[in-house]
Amino acid sequence: MTTKSRLSICTTCTSSSAKGATDPRHGRELFDKMVESCAKQDMPFDIRAVECLTNCKSGCSVALSGPGKWGYVYGNLDTGMIDDLCELGRRYAGTNDGIVPWRERPESLRRNVIARIPPLD
Repeated sequence: MTTKSRLSICTTCTSSSAKGATDPRHGRELFDKMVESCAKQDMPFDIRAVECLTNCKSGCSVALSGPGKWGYVYGNLDTGMIDDLCELGRRYAGTNDGIVPWRERPESLRRNVIARIPPLD
């Protein structure tokens, strides 16, 4: 089992501004661009593609999780937020409890929290 934090990206999401499903899906594009961006950096978190976070009305979605940490689901994301997602992932990974203070989150993501999930332990 990994001890790193994880950024899970829904690859089946469609952008909330889209008129219908796309091929590839916007979530797949977000995942591919995050992997490409993170490959150039030593990131303290893993990135994983997942199918459906059941947050379809809130566009592209990701989940942050880690052992013993609060988890978060963020929605209404797009590929223009890659740098901010990297920064949020770094800050999240650097916490003991998963709580990144609101003012320390990248501004473009502050209002995109869909849910906060308590740790399992």
